[in-house]
Amino acid sequence: MMAQTGKDGATTILTKLTIAEQIAAALRHEIVTGQLAAGTRLPQLEIAQRFGVSTTPVREAFGLLQRDGLVQIDTHRGVTVFLPTFQDLVEHYEIRMALEMLAVEKAAERFQAQNAPPLIAILDEMSTTSDAARYVAWNQQFHVSLYRLSGRIRLVTMIEELRNASLAYNHLYAAADIPQNAQHLDREHREILAACQVNDPLRAANAVRHHIQQTLIHVKEVLELAGEA
Repeated sequence: MMAQTGKDGATTILTKLTIAEQIAAALRHEIVTGQLAAGTRLPQLEIAQRFGVSTTPVREAFGLLQRDGLVQIDTHRGVTVFLPTFQDLVEHYEIRMALEMLAVEKAAERFQAQNAPPLIAILDEMSTTSDAARYVAWNQQFHVSLYRLSGRIRLVTMIEELRNASLAYNHLYAAADIPQNAQHLDREHREILAACQVNDPLRAANAVRHHIQQTLIHVKEVLELAGEA
């Protein structure tokens, strides 16, 4: 069991069975929101002291984050927040594009009228937020919820893993484009949904391809401004 003190001074007790998961979740949130920037070192002992635990659950937490593609573990350099090259991003988005186009095609074929309201509600939330972290979370929920309608469990699992690996740098894109490009992004999402609503797999796949291509373009622009591309 470990104790963690929050900003309000409250102490949260985490059970032994979920220590590694809780540490991973806390670090994942900080990576996704940009509090821990790409390339930041994560000293094992410091993390253990911060959470008031031994280094064992911290190592386990690092393993979970590595599985998600959020950290790199090196024998000599230790653990760092994953810092992708632009070529890494290109390859990543190309793979995502292929899988997500297939998933949305299948979802469009199976789409029914009752599937639309929950997805529209998510898009409405996204269109009104100016908070990057919330936007990223809603964006993830929209895409994954839509792809699950494909009925392809393994395919969606693969997509979720890839999208989780995107989270470390997706916040850069979201932060750069909210609220400046909120309307543009909203149109792209609603076009994807509209194609599914009329059961048009080809239109849906093309909309997803365009959406991901535009995302990659904007991520590159943000990285270039930061001197990382």
